[in-house]
Amino acid sequence: MKRLFVRFRRDRGGSVAVIMALAMIPVTFLVGAGVDYARGAGIRAKLQTATDAAVLAVIREAPTLRSDADFQARARAYFDASFPAQTGVTVTSFTPVRSGTQVTVSATAQVDMTLGRLMHPGPLEVTGTSQAMSGGKAVEIALVLDNTGSMNDAGKLPALKQAAKDFLTYLDKVVVSRSDAKVALVPFATQVNLGTSVTSAGWLSYTKTGTTSATSWQGCITDRDQPYDVQVPNVEPSGADAYPATTCATTSNGRPTLAPIRPLSTDYGMLATAIDSMSAGGNTNVTIGVAWGLEALTPYGPLATATSLANGRVSKIMIVLTDGQNTQNRWKIACSGNWLADLLSGCVDDSVIDARTVSACNAAKAAGITIYTVRVIDGNTDMLKSCATKDGFFYNVITADDLKPAFQSIGSSIAQFRLTQ
Repeated sequence: MKRLFVRFRRDRGGSVAVIMALAMIPVTFLVGAGVDYARGAGIRAKLQTATDAAVLAVIREAPTLRSDADFQARARAYFDASFPAQTGVTVTSFTPVRSGTQVTVSATAQVDMTLGRLMHPGPLEVTGTSQAMSGGKAVEIALVLDNTGSMNDAGKLPALKQAAKDFLTYLDKVVVSRSDAKVALVPFATQVNLGTSVTSAGWLSYTKTGTTSATSWQGCITDRDQPYDVQVPNVEPSGADAYPATTCATTSNGRPTLAPIRPLSTDYGMLATAIDSMSAGGNTNVTIGVAWGLEALTPYGPLATATSLANGRVSKIMIVLTDGQNTQNRWKIACSGNWLADLLSGCVDDSVIDARTVSACNAAKAAGITIYTVRVIDGNTDMLKSCATKDGFFYNVITADDLKPAFQSIGSSIAQFRLTQ
């Protein structure tokens, strides 16, 4: 018996397993606590979104809500719609306050912990606070949307149409008056389409391309002469800086494939119909899209419906969406990789065309325009990131179904332009 005891004492087999088992206890607690805190961060984000939604919604009704009880009830209804009951989450306080033209909504919630209780006794507390003023900034928004042939693939165009219309619906909910949120629509391919109601305009040139005339022109415009192609319009153009009329690159049943530009408007119904009318065809020239986004947001040039860029009460915003690389502008076509075709075409590296796009984006940003960019499955990520006002304003959409949440996020971000906190 003594011999067996000595052998047992000396045996080291299985010691690693015992040590690992003991070590797993604190590791398990740490992982559990990490999961709890990650969940808490997610709940905090949802709570903030709900207070944003409540303050932006109730401020529209505030003037008609006579009693504080009615005001508080409406604010809570909007909050609850955005922050429904969740297992393990308890809203412990909700405080809506109105003072003059300002509304503040604050909320606190407690999130039950699981394994994290060993490190943080009791529930985790998260808060959200939002303020809005009915006299806050107005916004003018240009939707610069790729309508090239590749948008017919993978359900991209139908998803874009729905996301853009949902964006208009969201805007309508978060502004006190539509006059505070004007929207322009700029479909683009290698050209844009102005329609034919301006055939005799002094800023229009039929000689720069020599491909059409006042009687045959169908509304398509190509890039202006350089350097005007990437500049902010600031005078009534004519001569060297005129806008070149051209033959439409793609047609369907004898009519331009590309839908016409719609200047800034508060007629969301008309804009939704225009979005539905978009069809895809042709190659990609993001530069002309950005250039006409600029046109839509400035008070000069062919559109001339925007307020002054110096108007401090109006935020200018451009949303640029594309699903492809720059392939062609008025002067050059990008090389395709087929050496014989490239040799015959006299193509250039697509970086040459990209440089024009970045220049147009820089001009817009220098003029005080905020740019969001959306890459849909394909496209030049670096260029689109460079165009965006900041990293968080670039969206990389992996599938067509992701367009809706991308536009929802942009809409929420734009709503912050009207939030004071």
